Amino acid sequence: MTTAQSPRTRPGQEAAAFVQHWYDILSSHEPVEDLLPYVIDDGLEMVFPERTLRGHADFRDWYAAVGEAFGPQSHIVEKLRTEEHQGHVDIEVTVVWTAKNLSDGSVSALRIHQDWQLVRDPADGALRIRTYHVGDLNPA
Repeated sequence: MTTAQSPRTRPGQEAAAFVQHWYDILSSHEPVEDLLPYVIDDGLEMVFPERTLRGHADFRDWYAAVGEAFGPQSHIVEKLRTEEHQGHVDIEVTVVWTAKNLSDGSVSALRIHQDWQLVRDPADGALRIRTYHVGDLNPA
């Protein structure tokens, strides 16, 4: 994963690319090992309606459950706001999530507001998710 900022990166561009890539790998349901580098382990807080994740072990468990419950998925970013601060980036995003429920074959489409906070990994400077709060879920 390469997300370290180059001197030519426009403010917010790197974070926007990170968000889009995150949704792309969720949509294609990449192996969990490919997603773990994008979230911190110690200090992670991912708040979903069904549970709160606090590290890589929780993320693995949640991701497996989502994979068993939902089939083909897509995530379309409708709105994105990034605000860079010293040491972190605040993200507000509205995404339309569409997925097939594998238990009954129904397809759901929800418009979801999320607030994230990204931090830089001290080892390589890459962005990582520290907080990820799922807000309102509305029919799309």
